[in-house]
Amino acid sequence: MFASLHKSKQLYLITLDRIGDYMDLLRVELKIREHQLAFRIAGFAVAILFALLATVFLGVAIIVSFWGSEYRTLAAWFVVLLYGAIAGISLNLCMKHFRSQPLTATLRNEFQRDLNVIKESL
Repeated sequence: MFASLHKSKQLYLITLDRIGDYMDLLRVELKIREHQLAFRIAGFAVAILFALLATVFLGVAIIVSFWGSEYRTLAAWFVVLLYGAIAGISLNLCMKHFRSQPLTATLRNEFQRDLNVIKESL
């Protein structure tokens, strides 16, 4: 009985010692995530601005190219469909490729490693 009390006291001390480390790790992860998010937002904003300008001028160029012909209306609708396709593809790419891991993934891994060490010590 005294051995189990001694082990539980040691587990309690290990846990108390590691709580500060967990909180520090969480703060570091939040700072890293904040910097990543800021750079990602800035990159997306610049990319969206120039992509928008490029597609607008592409649409104008297509319509102007067909201005003197009977295909002017067809060219205008083609530009509308082109803009819709670009928007749909861009949205699909953003949703598929820019998923990040959960915020607490590293914290969870450290906690799991500590639990494994505690289980081995019992």
